[in-house]
Amino acid sequence: MIKKNLFCAINLILLLVNNTYTQQLHHLQEHELIERQYIDITHAQKFTTIQVQDFQGRVKPIGTLSLELVRKIHGKNGFTYIDKNKTKKQLTPTQIFIGMNFKPDSWQLLELIKIEKKAIHELKEIIQINTSGYTSASQFFDFQGNYKLESLVSSAYAKAPGKRSIFDKDIIKIDERINVLWGILNGQFLKIFPKKDDPSLKWYTPIEKEPSFNEGDLLFYSKITPTYFANLSIGIKTGNWTKANETVELIKNFQKKNGETIILEETKVKLEIWFNNNPIFLWCLIGYTCLGVLLILLSFIKVFKQKNNTLKKTISLTILLLFIIFLLQGSGIILRWYISGHAPWSNGYEASIFIAWIGMFSGFLFYKKSSFAPAAASILAICLIGIAHGSLMNPEITNLVPVLKSYWLLIHVAIITGSYGFLAMGSLLALISLLLMSINTFSFSNQEETTNTIKKLTNINQLTSTIGLYMLTIGTFLGGIWANESWGRYWGWDPKETWALISIIIYSFVLHIRIIIPKNYIYFYNLCSLFALGSLIMTFFGVNYYLSGLHSYAKGDPFPIPYWIYIITPLTCIISIIPLTKKAGYDFS
Repeated sequence: MIKKNLFCAINLILLLVNNTYTQQLHHLQEHELIERQYIDITHAQKFTTIQVQDFQGRVKPIGTLSLELVRKIHGKNGFTYIDKNKTKKQLTPTQIFIGMNFKPDSWQLLELIKIEKKAIHELKEIIQINTSGYTSASQFFDFQGNYKLESLVSSAYAKAPGKRSIFDKDIIKIDERINVLWGILNGQFLKIFPKKDDPSLKWYTPIEKEPSFNEGDLLFYSKITPTYFANLSIGIKTGNWTKANETVELIKNFQKKNGETIILEETKVKLEIWFNNNPIFLWCLIGYTCLGVLLILLSFIKVFKQKNNTLKKTISLTILLLFIIFLLQGSGIILRWYISGHAPWSNGYEASIFIAWIGMFSGFLFYKKSSFAPAAASILAICLIGIAHGSLMNPEITNLVPVLKSYWLLIHVAIITGSYGFLAMGSLLALISLLLMSINTFSFSNQEETTNTIKKLTNINQLTSTIGLYMLTIGTFLGGIWANESWGRYWGWDPKETWALISIIIYSFVLHIRIIIPKNYIYFYNLCSLFALGSLIMTFFGVNYYLSGLHSYAKGDPFPIPYWIYIITPLTCIISIIPLTKKAGYDFS
């Protein structure tokens, strides 16, 4: 990594210092750097449909690759700038990607690279960072060709992952962004040329030294990129993008002829581009937030105003709207399944989205018993989709790792992750029950109706937890069968296996509270059910992101714990303690 960075530094500095023309670019303003390589949006949309092979071997539209790379470097889905008329404008990821390949000298100077907030204070003495927390690639190299972060990067990589400080991790992220940016500027990501009948199914970039194409294809390969760049220049100067558009079609025809083995269907390309431009799960998050919060408020009001028909109709309408959002989320999962070509629960992002959907399913399963069921499910969905979209997980669609290329992914993982939805929904119902018990300590509450509601929610909790426990147990046994097929043993005390067993034991204990503690069991059941959620959090997030094992998504490189956890946890403890006061000392049994 360090040698690669040094190599990049030397090459980049040669461009920035030794090239007199490039030196002159330093005096241009931001909008002038963009205008000299501005790509027409209509042409960019055509270029988006060209297919490209990523470094993992997945073939996808360039629009997808551009979005992923810009997110990686810039942290956003586009680049915003102020034009010469002082108007705010935004470049799409594909416009950025084409511009980087066409005029890399401009993008070496544009402030595109994101710097983590906590790293700004320590890095501002080394590099110039703007007020928004961004800097340019040129800032990372001095006039002698030295990489300014070399010692910091070396120090960070020298430490074991578990011993790296937040600053070390930030430095590694910044270093990765510089490498990705350099790869784009150098044409390393433009793998758009398939070789006919190639057994390795490898696609080539325009900078390959000795691609073994046949004579006709080699001529096309060697001429098409310079021709395309020349046509881009014509488009920028004249505003006529016809020749550039024709070149895009030539490249697409070349791909159809040579890459027919793995090239995507036109329908799949269009759907993937649409999926990229329309954040279905983000829409669902907004819908669940608005409707879920409203429903839970209405459900609490209903406890004290039972005969209000308008309230009941409002609750029914809210549940109907929530169900529409639920169907939208389901369609998004199916669409992602079609695009990826495999079951969409193969990584942390996909699993979080799927668990949220199953949680909503469990809520609608019992909505007739109480409106609190879909309300609690929507809160679960808000948390999970919020975590998935909060820059903590990578939404990128990737090829499956070899061990996941099995029909067991569809069976075992679906059952296991589905169980989390049912069990987590039960724990949230327990929280609502404890909150109602706390409300019952005050004289203004309708204690009889509140008590009946608590008993209903406890019954729903027991049903959802029972379903979830059955699914978790069955899924764990099926996982043992898959483990024997993949690794030659049924059980190996891997962290994931161990914590799945711990969760089974904990929820088995919770569901037997009635027998173990018959006196006032409803309170103790809800209390234990609530805190049993901790075992699920550890089984899913803790093992996958904080422990290193065969099932880990991040191999011990965890994302930071959300700050709201530190607020919710003590509040939950307070709500759990209030029902133990003298005023709430009635028997729920």
